[in-house]
Amino acid sequence: MPEADNKSVAVNIYGKTYTFALDSGKTAEQVQQIAQVVDESMNQIKQAHHPPTPVRTAVLAALNLVDELFQLQTSYRAAESDIAQRTSRLTDSLGRIFEQVQVNALGADDS
Repeated sequence: MPEADNKSVAVNIYGKTYTFALDSGKTAEQVQQIAQVVDESMNQIKQAHHPPTPVRTAVLAALNLVDELFQLQTSYRAAESDIAQRTSRLTDSLGRIFEQVQVNALGADDS
């Protein structure tokens, strides 16, 4: 998709071209990928709901994408919690092993 200039990008969503200003930190490729996801979502809804209005299609696509986002956030938080628990158990285990090694080393020094 053509870029309008270095500070904006043109994308095609649901058969229409939109030009967006690039936020700092966003590349044209990132905006194009985001637009592609939105376009694909809207086209999937169009195929499943005949004949949808463009506004209804956009609303359903937004709901689906936000639902997916919430599911991913929930999964992320669960994974983050699991990693924290595993890290804590591993730290405790390593602490016990270190203490045992110290005890064994002190016992060997006493011999």
